[in-house]
Amino acid sequence: MMIARTWLATAALALPLAAPVGAAAQTLAPAPLKTLSLSGLDLRVGSDPYSVPPAAEFEQVGIGGALSGTDRVALPGGEDPGCAARAGNLPRLPVATWFCWDADAQGDPADPSKLPWVPQAMASSGEAQLDGTPIGSDRRALITSWSWTNQNTDYRYNSVMLSVIDLDSRSYRNVLPVWVDSRGDLRRVYGHGGGLAWYGPYLFMTSSKSWNGYSGPSSTHSTIRVFDTRKIYRKTGSGGGDFKYVIPEVRHYITPFQLDYVSLDRNSSGGASLIAGNYKKSHDGGTFAGTKLIRYRFQPGASADYRLYNAPVQAWESTLPGDPADAISDVQGVQADGDTLHLNMSAGRSPGADPRRRFATVNVADATIRSHRNWAYRPEDLSLWYATGELWGQTEGEGERVVFSVKATDANP
Repeated sequence: MMIARTWLATAALALPLAAPVGAAAQTLAPAPLKTLSLSGLDLRVGSDPYSVPPAAEFEQVGIGGALSGTDRVALPGGEDPGCAARAGNLPRLPVATWFCWDADAQGDPADPSKLPWVPQAMASSGEAQLDGTPIGSDRRALITSWSWTNQNTDYRYNSVMLSVIDLDSRSYRNVLPVWVDSRGDLRRVYGHGGGLAWYGPYLFMTSSKSWNGYSGPSSTHSTIRVFDTRKIYRKTGSGGGDFKYVIPEVRHYITPFQLDYVSLDRNSSGGASLIAGNYKKSHDGGTFAGTKLIRYRFQPGASADYRLYNAPVQAWESTLPGDPADAISDVQGVQADGDTLHLNMSAGRSPGADPRRRFATVNVADATIRSHRNWAYRPEDLSLWYATGELWGQTEGEGERVVFSVKATDANP
């Protein structure tokens, strides 16, 4: 049963409270989110690393080029027996659309080293553009990030790959995020690409500071890295491996601490904003408290741009809940829609069944939280398709990888 609980402002906790009257009275509980001071939470603009890859080797094709061609990989749907067998990883709610990653991208739960790429973040063209198609293409699209997690001496360890999915043909290709050094050489972007947001042509990715000793722009800092989807390049010659399609970084912001997920909010007060947060685990000595969420507003302009105000406009931190079912911890993704925050969570030490299917919706204006354990199994990032009102997400487990959408009104009724 999903219960709406009114939570109390921290400052009001010391006041005497009348007991709720009647069966319909809401349950009073401590606030799961408290307002966080904005001091010390400013972004810093890093140096712009972008330059065009060598013209002799690469041609600019943009998002349209990434979404075209006969060499893309097909993605199976529920009609495929192998995919149908993974339906148990979907939310236990009405699902609008779903399909699976292909067999080669599923990984092997018995031997993770066979495919060290693990899916992480997700962004949609339905957040980038209100008509649902990205600038430079008429194809509906998702972009997901993958992190290389094989912990050995492999040069790719903790690097990031992007997959560009054509939803109309249900197929994808990989695009490598890179930066261009002073010699014009392309270098991998390292770090954990845990969150993606897409605004106009610009893709924002939260990333850790772990570059494994490789030099790079602000390599010792946690960042939000920015890419221009109009500036995807294809290698003109044969081969190229991971570098066959590349997207160079155009800007990055140094963050006050590591931000692990991010979303675009088109409906926030005062204009469009990014809201990002940290992964705060509750297991291994952790607690339910300490998840931080920060909102940064875009500077006004004629069209969607990558420029953010350095100072945040809102921030919260999760507290110890009165009911463990309402814990905001182990957060894998957040999607903000004005005063509404959708959060999915997994693992942790939360008591009760299905701790890896936790989902909560918090309304910071009317002070309510709704939570349940019917979300996807081991979920990752969230993205809102504004025109249809669907929340898109995916799961990360080896052999369990599905992509899905759920109407936001069904996500937490």
